Parts: sequence; structure tokens; C-alpha cells
Amino acid sequence: MVTAGPTATDPTTTGLTVSGLTVDVPGRRVVHGVDLAVPAGRVLALVGPSGSGKTLTARAIAGLQPHGGTVLVGGRAPLRGRDVGYAFQDALASLNPTVTVRRHLTETVKAHGTGDPGTALARFGLDPGLAAAHPFELSGGQAQRVALALATVHEPPVLIADEVTTALDPVTQATVLDLVRAQARDRAVLLITHDLTAAARWADDIAVMRDGRIVEHGPAERILGDPESDLARELVAAATAEVPPVGEAAAVGEGEAVSVRGLRRVLRSRRRTTVALDGADLAVRPGEAVAIVGRSGSGKSTLVGALAALDRPDGGSVLRGGADVWALRDRERRAVRRRTGLVFQDPLASFDPRHTVRQAIAEAGPYDDDLLRYVGLDPAMAARRPGTLSGGECQRVAIARALAQKPDVLLADEPTSGLDVLTEQRVLRLLTALRRDHRITIALVTHDLRVARRVADRVVVLHAGRIVEDLPAHALDSASHPETRRLLDATALTGKWA
Repeated sequence: MVTAGPTATDPTTTGLTVSGLTVDVPGRRVVHGVDLAVPAGRVLALVGPSGSGKTLTARAIAGLQPHGGTVLVGGRAPLRGRDVGYAFQDALASLNPTVTVRRHLTETVKAHGTGDPGTALARFGLDPGLAAAHPFELSGGQAQRVALALATVHEPPVLIADEVTTALDPVTQATVLDLVRAQARDRAVLLITHDLTAAARWADDIAVMRDGRIVEHGPAERILGDPESDLARELVAAATAEVPPVGEAAAVGEGEAVSVRGLRRVLRSRRRTTVALDGADLAVRPGEAVAIVGRSGSGKSTLVGALAALDRPDGGSVLRGGADVWALRDRERRAVRRRTGLVFQDPLASFDPRHTVRQAIAEAGPYDDDLLRYVGLDPAMAARRPGTLSGGECQRVAIARALAQKPDVLLADEPTSGLDVLTEQRVLRLLTALRRDHRITIALVTHDLRVARRVADRVVVLHAGRIVEDLPAHALDSASHPETRRLLDATALTGKWA
């Protein structure tokens, strides 16, 4: 069991106790006899590589997954949906897009007979006016806080926060985790995360998981300062290491592979009009890698959509090979899109779940076993379906699919989002190899400045639809714009051990 500390309350009477938890899937056991205890007033971070069983363990505790063993809340079997609040990793996917925030909250209150929607919104720093919004009208940070409000509106004694900062920028991440941490005043909090720096800053205790087993657990200071297991040592070393480039830099050519000039994009909905891009200018040279960073709602994904010739701008131009793609004939524009590889933030959602890996890749171009070998996967995986793969495996299949198009430009939207630091390094090395071996031009969106330093030649900072900074990655620490400094300060904060 996890050491709770000398001032913690007995978890058998006021918190969460898990004993001998097992989870089986067809043909095998994936969680093996997990023991955990989280007293009220404390945060336990469950960390580990992709596929280690963290989310299955959390879902079993919440009653969302059949399991063996014992789960107790306050010394008794929990009532499903009442005693454990669950905030899911993909907040928008967990919310009904046709239902307002207010209705989400009031339906939960009605189901449990307790709670106050206004108090729940205020608890997570949300304006009461957001109650009338639909989920698709929210930014990523707002959607995540709404999901947390929904998970706690009925005042459950246990909160599970499952990767709630995935794909959030450093400033928003710190805001959300501060709010999660504040919930431990009244309840036990289980924080599922792949990010050891987040665990260091916001957790009291840490449990390290691999292959469905807890390999180390204890107070955060001890785990981070003197790890005992090989896995904990690897994670700590990777999280605290300096950030040199992950591989040999590729040669960068002259001219422009892809560029935008004076780009303007206005997004309109029933409730409001938003200027997503306001006069953006960006040129990426052949073989160059540019990282696009910024807070949620700054216009990063809108810029990628424009670069991919998928989203027609309201003003300005998108150029490929010196030609404005929106002045081309439809057939020519489709040819430009075929030369553009896309890697989406959620690779699993971009696959047809009925298809095998072979079929998913063949959608983009001819399948070849060498594509899987190149991204570090066994060709035998071609017969599997995406739903059976880990997060890192899915991301590499997505890169293989993009390569099947033989692109000259690769656009990657948060390619390491949700990946543990060890899997992240494999993906970043692969992106660097693509530049070296194929001279592919890369533009990637990332909220992680460590990723930007490792894989990019340049870092472009977006704020309120404008590019406010464009500088070499090695000069990031000397950035002068207040927005860049804010991102750097937030990253430094989350990178300090508690």
C-alpha cells in the first residue's frame, strides 16, 4: 500500500482502498493484483509507460470495467457513479455535443439527488455564462474544466482525473492541475498521468506501474529523489535530462516548401465570432522542422489546417511551390493534398476501427512491410486492429500511413500528446530520421517546449491568432515576448520536483 504520511486520515474510513485488483481481457490478464490506498486530503499519481494498465485500473476502480479484488470508499463498497467521480482524458469526447453545459450538470444532479451546478462551475474557475455553451464551443482547457466540474458536481468522496492535461499548453495545464489539487481538501484524488513532472508538482504520493503491476510506490519526494525500481529510475532520468536534439540534424534547403502570407481565418458559430488567425506570416524551407506552440485557442490547429489546404482562409494566401493553393484548380489542389502527410493528435480516432493496420495504411498508399519496419514496428502487427495497440504504437502506425503517401511536407498535430517520456523519445527520433532519410519538411503543433527543443529548427509562438515570436529553437530561453516568457515560466514550474 502507498505510504500516506503521518498526518493523513485512515483511508479505510475516509478515502479509497484498493486490494488485489485484477482486470482480464479476452485471453489474458492485464492488471495483476494492484493494491492502492488514497486517504482523503491527498493526491496519488499513478504513472507508467503507455499500455501499463493505468487507465484500466482507474476504470475498474470507478466501476466502469469488470474486475476482481476489492474496492472500498470510506470502508464500504462504492455505489457506482455516486462515490467516484471520473474525469476522462478526452474531455470533448466524454461530453454530448448536442447538450449544453448546464444540462450536463443538471442531469447529473438529478440522477444523484445532490449538487449545485453553479458551485461546480465556480470550483473550477468557469464563468457562469459558459453554462449556456455547447461542448464544441469550448476551448480545450474550458472543456477539461467542465469535465472536472461534471465529475464533482454531486460531491463524490473520490475523484479520478485520467490524463486531464493531455494536449494542454503549459499555462492551462498548470491552471487545471492547481484546480485538481484543490479538490484534495475534501476528497481523495487519483491522478492518472504519463507526465512525471506533473506528478512531481501536484501529487503527495506516486505509484509506478508497468505491465499491470505496481513496481514502486511511496511519497513523491522519495520516489523522485531516490527511486528504487529500474522503471522509476528510467522515468526520472528521462524527465530531468537536458534536452539536446534527438538525432543528427537534416540539411535545410533554400526557398519555401510551404508558406502562408497575411493569413486570416474567422470562425463563426451561433453564439460568437472568433478571429482564429489574424494576418499570420510563416515560411518553412525544404527539409526544415518548425514547431508551432501557443496556448489553447491561439490558432495552432487552424494554422495547420490552412497549411494542409483543408481550410480555406478568409484572407491572405497559402503557398506550395510558390503557387497559391486556393487559386489552383480542384484537381491540382487535390494533388497538393496528396503530397501532404497528416498525423493527427488522436491517431486512434483517425482510424476506422473495423480496419486492420494494413488496411489503414493502404488507404493512403500502397502497403509495404518496410513501412512498419521503418517506424520500428513488427510487420506482423499489420493484421491487428488499431484498438489493440498502445498509444505509441498507434502514433507510429499513423506516421507509417502518412509516409505511404510519399509526402514532401508532414504536418503533425501534437504527435507526442498523451505519450510517456520513453515512448515520446522514440517518436521524436523517428521524426528526425524522416528529415534525415527523406528530406521531409515538418511543421508540428506541440504544447511541450521540450519537444520543440528536441525536434525543431525553429519555434513559432502564436497568441490570439498572431505569430508573436519566431526564433531558433536553441535560442528559446532568450525569447523576449511576454507570451513566450509565460510559456517558458509555466514549463519551468511544472518541471520542478515538489
